[in-house]
Amino acid sequence: MYPDDTLESRLLSLLAQPMRIDDIRRALPEAGKRELKEALDRLLADGQIMKNKKNRFAVAAHYGCAAGTYLATERAFGFVAPDAPEGGPKPDDLFIPPNAAGGAWHGDRVLVKLTERKNGRGRREATVVRILRRAGSELTGALVQRGGAYYVQPTSKKYPEIMVDRHSLGDAQVGDRVAVSVSHYGDEKIMPQGIVQADLGEDGTMEASIAAILHENAVFDTFPDEVLQQADAIPQEVDLSAAGDRLDLRDKLIFTIDGDDAKDFDDAVSLEKLDNGHYLLGVHIADVSHYVTPGSPLDQEAYRRGTSVYYPGHVVPMLPFALSHGICSLSPKVDRLTFSALMEVDADGRRHQTRFAKSVIRSAARMTYNKVNRILAGDAALRQEYAFLVPAAEAMNQLAHALYKRRIERGALELEIPETEITVDENGQPTAIHNRARGESEKLIEEFMLQANEAVAEYMCRHEYPTVYRVHENPDPEKLRVFAQFARPFGYRIDPSKAEDTAQFQAVLRGAKNDPKQRILPTLLLRSLARARYADECIGHYGLKARFYLHFTSPIRRYPDLIAHRMLQKALSGEAFTEKDKNWCEDAAAQSTTREQAADNCERGIDKLFIAAYMKQFVGEEFDAEVSGVQAFGVFAALENGCEGLIRVELLEGDYYQYDEQHMALTGRHTGKRFTIGTPIRVRLIAASEVTGQIDFAPAEGTLPVADLPARPAPEEPPAPRGNRAQRRRGGRGRGGSRKGKKPPTRKRR
Repeated sequence: MYPDDTLESRLLSLLAQPMRIDDIRRALPEAGKRELKEALDRLLADGQIMKNKKNRFAVAAHYGCAAGTYLATERAFGFVAPDAPEGGPKPDDLFIPPNAAGGAWHGDRVLVKLTERKNGRGRREATVVRILRRAGSELTGALVQRGGAYYVQPTSKKYPEIMVDRHSLGDAQVGDRVAVSVSHYGDEKIMPQGIVQADLGEDGTMEASIAAILHENAVFDTFPDEVLQQADAIPQEVDLSAAGDRLDLRDKLIFTIDGDDAKDFDDAVSLEKLDNGHYLLGVHIADVSHYVTPGSPLDQEAYRRGTSVYYPGHVVPMLPFALSHGICSLSPKVDRLTFSALMEVDADGRRHQTRFAKSVIRSAARMTYNKVNRILAGDAALRQEYAFLVPAAEAMNQLAHALYKRRIERGALELEIPETEITVDENGQPTAIHNRARGESEKLIEEFMLQANEAVAEYMCRHEYPTVYRVHENPDPEKLRVFAQFARPFGYRIDPSKAEDTAQFQAVLRGAKNDPKQRILPTLLLRSLARARYADECIGHYGLKARFYLHFTSPIRRYPDLIAHRMLQKALSGEAFTEKDKNWCEDAAAQSTTREQAADNCERGIDKLFIAAYMKQFVGEEFDAEVSGVQAFGVFAALENGCEGLIRVELLEGDYYQYDEQHMALTGRHTGKRFTIGTPIRVRLIAASEVTGQIDFAPAEGTLPVADLPARPAPEEPPAPRGNRAQRRRGGRGRGGSRKGKKPPTRKRR
């Protein structure tokens, strides 16, 4: 939790046994009194250490205590997830019996006292003795009235009801979904109190549920007036006289390739053959930093948002449309300011040298993935229409294949997990969902963007310039051990202690491509990996097997890319870096990681609403599915189109099913029938709610699935979202694009 060289880390090592403050000072003579007191206070506040009645300090474990996160349930009991030791396995959750939560709410950081008792499932019991930090002070729920009193019933039953004074209702009406800030968490005498902060719409509607998800993650559609005023004041035509000294690339064949429905184009590509037989690969990125200057209202708002948020038929942009869809978007046939990475690459995909330059381009065409895929597949009409760029597109595709081959040879993991696409009509209602296929052009753009990102990261790291990197740590060996157990019945021998040897995982991914029974393995591998994040240190990217990596190619929708542009320009200009630059990169990395997680929560949560709204029309119909997760309360089943729902354990008739937590399996006590991840199953849709996103299945009438896969253990975590969004969040690849589709799920009417 604390770096080895910090005072906190030294204190934690020292306080394995109780010590008085004078003894601590003698053991750490180099620490000043104030510095030592502040470090001890931080450790006390975080629950890492405790002080007994004799004023002796020691780590919490010495006093039979532990710090962790309180996890409420919809019943009277709860759990606490203790902090994992540095480099060690995740400890088992602790059971918190009824009336032992000490007033803690779901998500709070707490200190617990362990007991020797265990609950019925063998979990050790504990009692919350102190609330260290509240998870948050705002919730959403339905506003109700009983008599003359008003209450907010939180959307999740994990939270208690909150009383609201009638003078604190604002414009909200009874029956609305509202956001309420907690002013008092309640105690034995007083129930929780709160103030309504926002009216989110009529409760029980999909619109209110979407608004609640956005609000809960601090994602807001509207921009402050001063931000809009600054954006609207920016001319919508390029003024080269005010653009500075730039490389003029307007006579080069440069074009964009994006999704059919994309509105903002922040990258364009070019390719030229050099006299030495190599290629000059150009990746030209919208120069957002020219318009969004440090400390300006636009910059402060972009920092606060961190990223754009996409959900079906809608985008909550990081920058106002005047920039994201206007002057910063690389529209065809108009001048646009860019930051170019010009990379000399040979036919085998080796990068020899790179030049970075502020530039001006004029995109020759706004190409789509669909069009380029058809051109590469030989579509005669399109090849004639775009004859001027066909040779370049074909050469780009060949180079992309070479780049991909080199990346795989160095050990990069290619997790091709289906991405669920949702089509909506002009009214925003879902009309279809399906798994989106990735064609040649999508892979081409991905390879080119990876090259630019790696080139910028290598330049900045080798020169020790401050910037924001995209990093991906090695996976937890314990999670790899669980994955290895899953893969073993299929003939794979995974050594969890050799995480760096990604060839063993590549073998699994290759095998899963051609065997339907193995298609769950890439998803399970993804779940065992660490989550990619932003950092001010270049520690490499495990999934890409890259020593150097950052995000440079999407400054319209990601704040770290904007920082990378600013720091690169400062390096190229020879301007001296300051301590302020280093601190700013550190802060921006942490903020961007937090906002990325919030965006992920929004997109995943809202997608569930749209999928449920679409599937509602098929209630009563049967589908082929596959078990995607197992819990004590039931199994999750996923359809081929990505829709996932729950089969409650009480619907599994004909036997009493016992939950094996270690192996994540449900097994019939008498029949031995076993449900584990990957088990094929025929299901009937019995309910779908566009308000909660909950989808419920039941086993199809007359069928109880029997796993035709070898029995095997499963990862010790709940089902992860399917699709490339989860892949991008963990691995840092991909650029977004169209999220719409047209294909309904395969189904059979009863």
